[in-house]
Amino acid sequence: MIAVVLEARQITLGYARATGWQSVLEGFDLQLMPGEVVSVLGPSGVGKSSLLRVLAGLQTAHGGSVSVLGQPL
Repeated sequence: MIAVVLEARQITLGYARATGWQSVLEGFDLQLMPGEVVSVLGPSGVGKSSLLRVLAGLQTAHGGSVSVLGQPL
């Protein structure tokens, strides 16, 4: 059985703004297997860099979980 290298479940990200809460990701799921290559595309301000920071363990998501080789970040 091949192990999942990186798994993200139900990731939620957003920011407080003067006009209220601005959600950029809701319910994002991802499973990466060994040898897989993934790109993240999208316009400015949609949370690409924030998502990568969460997946690297550098930023905490507002909801959901991330694990690497079965171990939670």
